[in-house]
Amino acid sequence: MFGAIHALAYFAYYCSLSARMDKQNLFDPFTAKKAKIKIPDLAVFAADTAIPVTWWHALSYHEQDDSLAFRAAWVLEHIAAYYPERFSSVFADFLSRLPDQRNRSCQRHFTKILMMITDPKAPDSYRDAYLQTDRERLAETVFGWLIDTSTPVAVQVNCLDILYNLIAEFDWIKDELKQQTEYLLREGSAAMQSRGKKVLAKLSKSKP
Repeated sequence: MFGAIHALAYFAYYCSLSARMDKQNLFDPFTAKKAKIKIPDLAVFAADTAIPVTWWHALSYHEQDDSLAFRAAWVLEHIAAYYPERFSSVFADFLSRLPDQRNRSCQRHFTKILMMITDPKAPDSYRDAYLQTDRERLAETVFGWLIDTSTPVAVQVNCLDILYNLIAEFDWIKDELKQQTEYLLREGSAAMQSRGKKVLAKLSKSKP
């Protein structure tokens, strides 16, 4: 763990020295130790207020190292869940860049964050910031991930819950969500069957 922490400290130091350094070189100190970074270590990173949340968000879009992006997305989700006041610093950028996230593993963590953001019981800081965003673009992005046949089930089931949270805002979502969920249930996995049936049950009880 300490080796990983030292690696990140080294990374942070060189990031602060010069923005003119080659981007890949900036990431080297962190990626060099990635194989030794375990889940408990990632939680330590998430709790470290000295590391800007903007870094984790940026790293989650790293195109040369999918593993690095995945780990950064894990940390970002942990921050969103346990330190919402800190996540608020990237809230707007997180939603604005959402359509650009192509890493399927990162999409899984990002959709978990979106479930928190769109939850009716979300922290006030999330609700206030959410109302200032382009929510229709968010809905369209999530629906696009849902209907994409290459999207992993782990991401799709999260999309179901996110879209359900948005039905009160957009008239088109309820019918489209119902049809798509029924379609996915035809030959869906156990995970899809479980989540999909729950969403359909909630849809049947929702107001017309």
